[in-house]
Amino acid sequence: MVATWIEAAAKGRHGGPVRAGLWSAVVIGTHPIEANQVVWLEISADDLPLGPLPAYWIENKGVNSLWHVPVPPQAVGVRLHYRSAARQEGSETVYSPPQDTVVRPNMPDRTEAAEIVAMGPEGLVGNRMMTVRVDSRGSTYDVYFPTVGLHSDVRPAEGDIPQSRSHFRAIVGGLAVGRRLDWFTERLSWESFQHYLGATNLLMTELNSRTGPIRVLVTDFVAMAKSLPRTAGGTESPGQYLKRFRIKNDGPEPLRALFGVYIQAEVNGGIGEPGLSWHDGDRTLLATNRGHGHANRKFARDATVEFAVALDDRGDVHCEPTGANEAILLRRIDLPAGETVTVDLLVSAAFTGWRGDPGTFEHWLRPALAWFRSADLDQVEQSTCQEWDAFTEVLPSLNFPKPTYAVSLRRSALAAALHSDAFWGAIASGFDRGLSAYCWPRDAMWTADTMERLGHPSIGRGIYEWLSHVRGQNRPYSYWFQKYTIDGGPEWETPAVDQTAMIPWGLERYYLRTGDHDFVASMWPMIEQAAMVCAGKSGHPGLSWIEDLSLISSAGIWDHRFGAFLYSNGCVVAGLRAAARLAEMLDHPEQAKSWRTLAERIWETGILGDGQAESDRDDGPGLIDTETGRFLEARRLSTLRGLWTNRPEMLIEHSKALDVSVLGLVVPFGLLTASDPRMVRSAEAILRLNAVGADSNALARWSLDASIPKASVAPSESHSHDLSSLATLWAARYLVQLGRETGQVRHWNRALAMTDGTLGRMLPLGLMLRPVLRPNDTPRYVPGVASGVWGLHAMLVETMLDFARLDYNHVERRLDLDPALPSSWPHLGLTQTFPCGEVSFRLERPIGGTVHHLSLTVDLKHPITFHAALTCPGLTELGPWQSAPESLPPSYEPRISRLSWSVSLPKGQSTWSWRWG
Repeated sequence: MVATWIEAAAKGRHGGPVRAGLWSAVVIGTHPIEANQVVWLEISADDLPLGPLPAYWIENKGVNSLWHVPVPPQAVGVRLHYRSAARQEGSETVYSPPQDTVVRPNMPDRTEAAEIVAMGPEGLVGNRMMTVRVDSRGSTYDVYFPTVGLHSDVRPAEGDIPQSRSHFRAIVGGLAVGRRLDWFTERLSWESFQHYLGATNLLMTELNSRTGPIRVLVTDFVAMAKSLPRTAGGTESPGQYLKRFRIKNDGPEPLRALFGVYIQAEVNGGIGEPGLSWHDGDRTLLATNRGHGHANRKFARDATVEFAVALDDRGDVHCEPTGANEAILLRRIDLPAGETVTVDLLVSAAFTGWRGDPGTFEHWLRPALAWFRSADLDQVEQSTCQEWDAFTEVLPSLNFPKPTYAVSLRRSALAAALHSDAFWGAIASGFDRGLSAYCWPRDAMWTADTMERLGHPSIGRGIYEWLSHVRGQNRPYSYWFQKYTIDGGPEWETPAVDQTAMIPWGLERYYLRTGDHDFVASMWPMIEQAAMVCAGKSGHPGLSWIEDLSLISSAGIWDHRFGAFLYSNGCVVAGLRAAARLAEMLDHPEQAKSWRTLAERIWETGILGDGQAESDRDDGPGLIDTETGRFLEARRLSTLRGLWTNRPEMLIEHSKALDVSVLGLVVPFGLLTASDPRMVRSAEAILRLNAVGADSNALARWSLDASIPKASVAPSESHSHDLSSLATLWAARYLVQLGRETGQVRHWNRALAMTDGTLGRMLPLGLMLRPVLRPNDTPRYVPGVASGVWGLHAMLVETMLDFARLDYNHVERRLDLDPALPSSWPHLGLTQTFPCGEVSFRLERPIGGTVHHLSLTVDLKHPITFHAALTCPGLTELGPWQSAPESLPPSYEPRISRLSWSVSLPKGQSTWSWRWG
């Protein structure tokens, strides 16, 4: 007589639990080993018979036979009730005792990519103290906390490689309606569309099910300001990240569904004492890292970091552990026909500056959870919208023929704000990988200058306060390091002089825009220190003065090479001149004289090579190539990557590469006119040889002239091959200025084409660029080019504002207008609020015509001087001059079709109009 039993209960892949949507298997045993046996599995799912499932012989083991029964995929939560059955020919059927197995939730699908969430996500949300990266399907890629970027006690395990994370690898929502959990990351299950909610940093992801009448709207945001909860000590708790899932049943019948959230934690890189545990009393998943020490302070995580991940209190929550640092939160929900059900998720962050803090949960997280479950989250969402509305309210309003310009300006401004830490004042360079989520002084000052121009001088003030804060941490050296953590921890000590030289230059621009004399006076020690470094007195052998060249040698703008670079020394000249002017303002005449003298020596002798006989130019000072008439990239460039040297055989005396940073002498430093023949030749070569692929309006940062291939050493392959928004927009800004100086509209048209090309390559959210590959490039997966806050957002804003060029000097109470109107545009205009009041202008000229009309409307707090300077290509004569109110005729330069005039604008409201041509 045959006997049967369940040898191995139902199991999923690799012997794990039975998971929804996946095949599982049962192993049946029979005795004795005999021919003509028929074996099967009787099974039901939630009392619904699935029919007998046939068993397949595997092997004979001892005196028994083992059989394999594949079980088809089932829905999540289904109870499988099964027993084995066997019959030998001529005998009765025998059965085993029944067993039960509950189908567990399935994990997110990994068949499309190695990562659960999409690589290189574009979406960003935050509140300027916490930043969250979100992929195109509304799934969380990573969270930065307690600062907008990397903190000195928060370090990704994988360092600077692209997939590095700070705290989480994935937070993914999903929904099961009578089947497996369809995770929102799965393209086969959901269509997706993503956008920001108006001019805010609230991110909306719309998901439509491909298998049923279900729509999901996911809203990601970080709560701000007045809506934030308080800690047990009464202080503001800024780390409150909310994911709101609004699920709508568009079908005619009510549905019963299972909502799930998959969490994969990697708190503080997952190194130290990480943990993931479910707190049943608080109904929260706690992801922690108690920190760890290290002999090298840079490798230590000397802090306690905790996150509470919780669903709202509108239903029961079940936690399903799926790995050491992974879990799924589950909730049953009813979806009435035609109605929307909301499920809210909170990711609340806590940070203390020491290891093993046992009170973090009680002090930070428990009050946040109480706030989450009692607050009106619709009101929290609305208040956060209002905070971002207030931020955008002061931004310039562009009146260009293409509305995409105004939209892109606001989006780039909002993105730049997310990089700017409200507490520390530092500005993160970018979020595309661990390497970029630090504060690089160079990038930060460029970005701060843009934010000041946009009407947010507090961000500019914040970065100079931060630079003053970190200057004492550079001991024993006096220069500012290459990059720091957001809280000011030195991270990369390479000496690049431009990062120090820009400090007085940027500080002066802040002063001219705000008139904040007291603040600049408080920064005097920092100005002195920066000027000292510009004189080569850094204490570091890699940043030094070259006496015979009258130049500073240091690391360059692209970081890994050492030499006397043109851009670096241009920064030094601009910084020393600004420092001299600030010294005079602050009544330090001796320093002003000394710094001005040094600046002129570097400029006149070190860069321009004036006073040198033609025969001595090759070995003497100067950064001009006598053969091509172009500017050199550098003198005495070290061929040792990342190292400096004085050995002649290791130096390139004249680096003749084409580096886009040469344009910095014109824009923004104004050391040279755009029409200077040496600059024109350099720019023409850059525009020709730095082009990426077949698109002449997409540039790389660096290239070699093929006729002199051994004249330099490349910074990296990407510098000479990859599309750079920084290079493209820098060239566009130069061309705008060149058009002003020459009266040739073709330069404006080219600048416009480059700007439009950049906008056309934007990914849907306007935060990253689509890649452009050159012919014969090795195929590779490049999700997008994240050029960083300076290289993309700041430069894009600056380029658009350069077309309008309306600037206010608060110290001199002077408003300057110098717009650039391309031939394809019939008009342009701008409205902006300055410290003096609101100003609006509109310049009109019919396409193909020469009659120009400028209108100006102001509402001023006090009288100011208005100075207009306009280049009007194609205007061969001034023509009739009409002015209302009446004003004197302008001065006119017919060679470049440029006219200029000044008027005094009274306090209060007034409207002005001028017509010519």
